[in-house]
Amino acid sequence: RAHAEGPQAALGRRSLLAAPVAITASSLGMQPALAERLSTLTAEALKRAHGKVAVITGATAGVGLEAARTLLANGSDVYVTGRTLEKATAAVAEITKAGAAGAGRAIPMELNLASLASVRRFVSQWNEVVKRPIDILACNAGLALGQDLKEPQLTEDGFELTVGTNHLGHFLLVNLLEKQLSPTARIVVTASSVHNPATGDPGSQATLGDLSGLTPDFGRGGVAMVDGGKFDAGKAYKDSKLCNVLFTLELARRLKKQGSQVTVNALSPGLIPSPSFFRYQSQGFSSVFAFAATNILKIAETPEFGGDTLVFMALDASLNGKSGLFYSAVPPGKHVFVENTPSVEAQNEAEAAELWRRSAALVGL
Repeated sequence: RAHAEGPQAALGRRSLLAAPVAITASSLGMQPALAERLSTLTAEALKRAHGKVAVITGATAGVGLEAARTLLANGSDVYVTGRTLEKATAAVAEITKAGAAGAGRAIPMELNLASLASVRRFVSQWNEVVKRPIDILACNAGLALGQDLKEPQLTEDGFELTVGTNHLGHFLLVNLLEKQLSPTARIVVTASSVHNPATGDPGSQATLGDLSGLTPDFGRGGVAMVDGGKFDAGKAYKDSKLCNVLFTLELARRLKKQGSQVTVNALSPGLIPSPSFFRYQSQGFSSVFAFAATNILKIAETPEFGGDTLVFMALDASLNGKSGLFYSAVPPGKHVFVENTPSVEAQNEAEAAELWRRSAALVGL
C-alpha cells in the first residue's frame, strides 16, 4: 500500500505466495501493465520546473529516476544522486538519451545515505564546487530488508541499516544543506502509508515507543529497533517511514518558527516494486512479487506514476506555502493521489521533537 510496502505484507492479504518462482508475464501469456501517470500533474505545474535546481536522492531507479526524468525534460537542472558515482552516471545516461529540446541538465553525484561520511562529502562538494541554491530537495532514497532476516544489518557508522539509511542519512543531509536552500525551496520526503497501523498490513506495526533504542549504541550495541525491542526487519522498515513523517512534522514546525518560506511535505507514492528498492530480497521472490502485484492483484503503481507524485509535491501550485502535510496514493493500485491524515503517532509533536533531538545526537549535530 505504500512506496515500498514490505512485499510479504502486500501479498499477505492474498494467497499468491504459493505461485512458482518461474512465473513471468510471458509464461502466463500476459503483457505487463501499461505505465500509468498521475492525471492531476498538469502542464501548468510542469511549466514551473523550468530553471529550477533539484537534488534527488535515490535517483538511479524507480520513483527517483522517473521524477528526475520528468523534471529534466521540463527544464530543471537535476542532480542525480546514487550510492555510487557509477550508478548515478548510468542513471543520467538513461534519462538524457532522448535528448529532448528545452531540457535542463542532469548531473551525477555520489551520495550514500548509509554513510554519514558520504553525506558530509556530498555537502562539502555542493558548498565548494556546485554552489547553487537548491529549489527542490527530494529525500527519496530508501531500502527494505528481507522480512525473514533475523539479525540486523548495519550502516558504515554502525546504525541499523533501514533506519540508518531511510531516516538518519536524510536527517543529516537536510540539516547540512539548510543554508543552500533557495528562499522558497520545497523539501519532499518519500515516506509510506505503512507508517500507519490503520492500513491493516500484516506483521508488527510501526511504533517508536519511547525511542529508547535511539542511543549512541543504536545498532552496533545490540539494540537495533527504535523502540528498544527485538529486531524485526519488517517493523524496522515501517518504523523508518514513521520517522520520515515525524521528521517532516518537526522540520515544518522549525521552519515556520524561523519565519522561513521553505516548506517540507511527505508523500507515499503507492506500492512500487522497484528492483533497487528490493535489492535485499531474494531475486526470485522479488520477480514474482513485482509481476503479481502489478498484473494480477493490481495493487501496485508504476514507477512513472510514483515519479509523477514526487514531481507534483515539488511543483504544484496548490502546495504553495503549505508545510507538514502527508499525501498518499489510495486506494492501492487506483492511480489516485490525495492529501491524507497520517497516523495518530505521526501527529505527536512531542515525539517528533524528541526524535529530532536523539537523531541530531546520533549524527553528530
